[in-house]
Amino acid sequence: MKCFNIKVFLLLLCLFVCDIYMYSSYTVWSPNSVNRTDLRCPSDCYKKRLDDVHHCCVCRAIPEWRLSYNYTLLSLEYTKRDGSAIVVGDQHNSLPAILNHWDGYLQRLPTNLCDFTNIREIDLKRNKISTIGSISCLSKLDKLDLSYNKIYQIYNDTFSTLTHLRILILTHNGLTKLDPFSVAGTSLSIGHLDCSWNNLTDIDISNIIPENDFCEYKFNSNKITQIVNNDGFTLDLDKIYEGGLVELTGNLFTKFIDFEELGIKDIKVLGKLMSFGFVLSDAKFDCDCHMEPYLELAEPIINKIWRDYFNMSCWNPPEYRGLSIPNLVLEKKLDLFICSITEKCPRNCRCYHQPHKRTTVVNCTDVNLECLPNYVPEASNLTLLFKNNKIKKMEARDYFANATFIDISGNGFSEVENNVSIQIRNDINFLMQEHNLQDIPRGFQIFNPCLAQIGRAEIKCDCKHMWIKDWLHNKNAAQCENKTLVICVTDSGQIPILSINRDDLCVTSIIAYQTLSIILCVLSILLFVVSVILYYYRYEIYLLFRHIKSKSNKISVINKYDVYFSFDDDNPFLRYWVFNFLDLKLKQAGYRNFIPCRDTLPGAVQEENMINTITNSRNFLVILSKTYEDDDNIWTKLEWKYIWHHFYNNRDRRIVIINYDLIDRPVDLKLKAFIRLGLDVDFANRRHILMDEVKLKLGLPYCAQQIYTKNAKPKFLSSKLSVFRQGTKYEENHKSKLAIVSSSSVCLEEVI
Repeated sequence: MKCFNIKVFLLLLCLFVCDIYMYSSYTVWSPNSVNRTDLRCPSDCYKKRLDDVHHCCVCRAIPEWRLSYNYTLLSLEYTKRDGSAIVVGDQHNSLPAILNHWDGYLQRLPTNLCDFTNIREIDLKRNKISTIGSISCLSKLDKLDLSYNKIYQIYNDTFSTLTHLRILILTHNGLTKLDPFSVAGTSLSIGHLDCSWNNLTDIDISNIIPENDFCEYKFNSNKITQIVNNDGFTLDLDKIYEGGLVELTGNLFTKFIDFEELGIKDIKVLGKLMSFGFVLSDAKFDCDCHMEPYLELAEPIINKIWRDYFNMSCWNPPEYRGLSIPNLVLEKKLDLFICSITEKCPRNCRCYHQPHKRTTVVNCTDVNLECLPNYVPEASNLTLLFKNNKIKKMEARDYFANATFIDISGNGFSEVENNVSIQIRNDINFLMQEHNLQDIPRGFQIFNPCLAQIGRAEIKCDCKHMWIKDWLHNKNAAQCENKTLVICVTDSGQIPILSINRDDLCVTSIIAYQTLSIILCVLSILLFVVSVILYYYRYEIYLLFRHIKSKSNKISVINKYDVYFSFDDDNPFLRYWVFNFLDLKLKQAGYRNFIPCRDTLPGAVQEENMINTITNSRNFLVILSKTYEDDDNIWTKLEWKYIWHHFYNNRDRRIVIINYDLIDRPVDLKLKAFIRLGLDVDFANRRHILMDEVKLKLGLPYCAQQIYTKNAKPKFLSSKLSVFRQGTKYEENHKSKLAIVSSSSVCLEEVI
């Protein structure tokens, strides 16, 4: 008996020593997110790097009352057959309490749960609980296990006040929805979360990137197809996020995470999540263009931070199935990550977006095209592959402007449209070997022949092709003759154009050029001389054309005066002749005359009255004297200016010039034109028919025109006959009109 007691004592002593050692191997620790003093962190964590200590404690910390076994156990008592129950125990006990009840038929949390505020752990797995309700009263709750129940949704306020909650287990519940920020809100410090084996179809990004450090979040074995952002989650750019593993295996992911749709516009920001691990090793990913930008960003560091959970592989396309995505990155095969394009893709061609090369490829190689497609997918950087087809003519296409690479080699085309070179950028790679061009389009000189690879071109050269030699020489094409080589076919054989002399090509062309230059020079001189002559005789030409086109003497507008007299009224002899002879004779013939110095009303504004009278006069009788153009004779100059203006703008007006002083060369060019063409009336008329000629040039007065219109259609003398005074015909026509003119005196008396 003594021996047995000694053994028991030694055993208890050993257990006591072990407890003391275990207790001493933990250190007081408080999380950054909440002020707690009841947690103990294993001393081993403090042997790690300083940056890793906190995360190690988040994962391995144990409450002090667990280490010391200093807690009480509570039990349940069912009150109704519907699964209602209450907690049984001492409500006033200050020790931490643990409530366990497994494999029961509890349908809701106990009604008096809030009476036990010292509860630290609740384990109610394998019951029939369908709703959690309000448990905000359990502010010191450290662990909650509700696995194997029937909870289908977690709201964002369910755990919002449980700041001490570190462990949450909701596995095997049939859970279909987690509200945003429901398990990873800013006030929560859940380090261990298990939502595996549920029916979640998506997961909000706010529930996998918590504000505070965590150890492990498990969402494996759900039906998740995508990560969403339904509540506007954004990363704090001023913060480095600390985190652990997010288990997402056993789900239905096919598309790689689109971080841009999740509100992360700049993928470089993902560097703030470098301590996180998203485990998607069994996801059936489509290895396409959506994945490439993130893999490209990870390429420089994937070797440095390699982890087993990076071992993801492709599922689609089938030819990539089973290929390790990290290995593709390490082997520099990111150009395999593409997205097929069907919209506007030419028939029998393959179109795809290739983000690694920053291009959209239109691959129409070997598809028997007979002409270039009219359209291709719209993109800013196009790679156009039209190699080995049957295209005979390179036509202009709008999409050339967006191309960075064009391969149209192996088609044997023989024609290039002129504006092709305008549409194609001059800095792109342009392959067009194996063609049948007989000449090089001049527009190609904007290209770099080492980039725009024409291949071997054989042409019959002459002087007009010297631009090709200059172009190739200036672009150092001798360094890339394997890409662009222009051969001149001459009588001496085939010679590279860079090796040929200018004089060999341009002998006949120089002679032709000189001849053409002489012809152009002579034509230019002739054109200049003709232009000068036309300008110098512009008024004569105008008067000739006006007389030729004037076919009718019919009055189109009724005017107040038939004749407006313009002369130097300061000349007494001229004034006497006008008043006592010219005016009298015209009045007798029925003309209504206006003589400014006589008929202008006293007190009238002279220039304004002059304009009105000229406007209301049908014909203008200018008596050209030596003093008519004197500088002091301001009013006659002004009169002539308005008379010409009115004459020029009215086709039915006439100007009759009486050369009183037989002036040969008037100063005014318009007056000079009348004299040169012989359209003036010579005052020293030797045949003494001055008045008859004046009347003939003025035409019939208004009253005589009325009689003429009713009784006859006399043929007026043409201006051409008047100009050259063809004697006999002139007199015959003049006598035939004189009877009509004299008859107008009767009408004049009636008017007066």
